Amino acid sequence: CQKLTDASITAVAEKCANLTELNAAGCSNLTDVSIAAVAANCPKLVTLDVRACRKLTDASLADVADNCANLTELKVASCELTALPANIGKLSRLRILVASGNRLRELPRSIVELDASCDLCFLNNPLQTPPLDIAEHGIPAIKLYFEELDDTA
Repeated sequence: CQKLTDASITAVAEKCANLTELNAAGCSNLTDVSIAAVAANCPKLVTLDVRACRKLTDASLADVADNCANLTELKVASCELTALPANIGKLSRLRILVASGNRLRELPRSIVELDASCDLCFLNNPLQTPPLDIAEHGIPAIKLYFEELDDTA
């Protein structure tokens, strides 16, 4: 995967508007440029796997959430992300979110807008809001955490 570049992924995205799956796990040369191109040009995307693409930043996921409404699987483990986008809740069809091994300290409140059955994995993140033990219990537990937080404020 060392030979895949932003230019090659962008070319695929621009020519394959019907792309439904992209597995670029471990492609260390990819940056936000390629993910922005995929988000902008591949509205039918269902699965995006960019695990261990360490040059990606938090910004690229906002593009995905804005433009990839059909996404059911998002795998962003070990990308050194510091945040999930505030608009993550737009991904109403998401059923699997793997964001383990990043540097996430808090989850955006919009995460509770994801389907209650969405399978979440946040292992090996320094999560504080909500704490990891709550986040690992899924969307209903996260929603309750934020509701209780609001009640005490």
